[in-house]
Amino acid sequence: MSYAAVLILLVLNFSPIVKALAWFLSLLKPLWIGIALAFILHKPCISIERYLKKTILAKSNPVLIRSLAIVKTYFLALMLLLILILFVVPQLIDSIHLFSSNLGSYLDNIQSLINRGAALIEVNDVDLSVMISQVFESISKLTNNWGGLLSGIIGITAGVFGFLANFLIALIFSVYLLAGYERILDNLKSVCWTYLPSRTCEKIVYIYRVITDTFDKYVYGQLLEAVILGTLCFIGMLVFKFEYPLMISTLIGVTALLPLVGAYIGGSIAFLALLMISPPQALWFMVFLVILQQIEGNIIYPRVVGNSLGLPGIWVLLAAIVGAGVAGPLGILLGVPTAAVLYILLKNDVKGKSSPGNINC
Repeated sequence: MSYAAVLILLVLNFSPIVKALAWFLSLLKPLWIGIALAFILHKPCISIERYLKKTILAKSNPVLIRSLAIVKTYFLALMLLLILILFVVPQLIDSIHLFSSNLGSYLDNIQSLINRGAALIEVNDVDLSVMISQVFESISKLTNNWGGLLSGIIGITAGVFGFLANFLIALIFSVYLLAGYERILDNLKSVCWTYLPSRTCEKIVYIYRVITDTFDKYVYGQLLEAVILGTLCFIGMLVFKFEYPLMISTLIGVTALLPLVGAYIGGSIAFLALLMISPPQALWFMVFLVILQQIEGNIIYPRVVGNSLGLPGIWVLLAAIVGAGVAGPLGILLGVPTAAVLYILLKNDVKGKSSPGNINC
């Protein structure tokens, strides 16, 4: 009876409970970011630690080795970030600036292309300038509202400082997690085995291993795939002399982080950008991108990354759609590995229950 009463209360107050839970989770945002950083940097840190143990610090204190491994991991991550900021970002900004400065002539090309298409199907010319003028009028109205613009700038500034503060706290959390993750896991195991039945603890350990293994494959697989695809796209665009190779290759690499739909999103945006410059070049780029994705997905990626998550395509699509509806792009990123975890658990459970020893004839 008490369980039914609790269930009814939960159903009647579902919306306030969800809002309260979301508010509570938002308070722990630095912790989630710290866990994500520690998870991403865990494998490089362990590799560096093993290297130090086998070479120069073979007989040193394990605490010293772990500390040096953490310092070196964050140093390498910082160096990679500085390389991106100093070399890639300025050229990317120049490409975007050049593209925006030539946007007027590109829009004229689109207007001419639309008029030609309208003439072919015997339709009156479609005036793109009306839409463009409306856009610029909206922008001018926005810039004339100095009060709203000033409040927006203040809000953005406060958001930036808040992000930096959260990121600093998250960085400290990640260092503590990398330094003592074995001790934390041992404490959690002790609590689990003390207060829960052994069978329940075994299931929890099994689920934990499935989750960590799945997310580990997914995170490093998606990151490496994005880097490989973006690099190959940049090299190919230079060879075939497509316009704005760095800007478009960066777009392709970033959108490749989104499983299944990312390639279509990046390719569509790149196609529209090149279409404003030269329709034949846009068509050839799409041919090039399709061939590149086939080579990267079927030859390079399996050899470098290994086997994928083993999730059927329909599950990937469903997870991406549900994740996008719940949390936008972040939901797409987290929805696929979450669906992979559920799929693996369900598949293994079905196999265990349908084995010959469990079938009653």
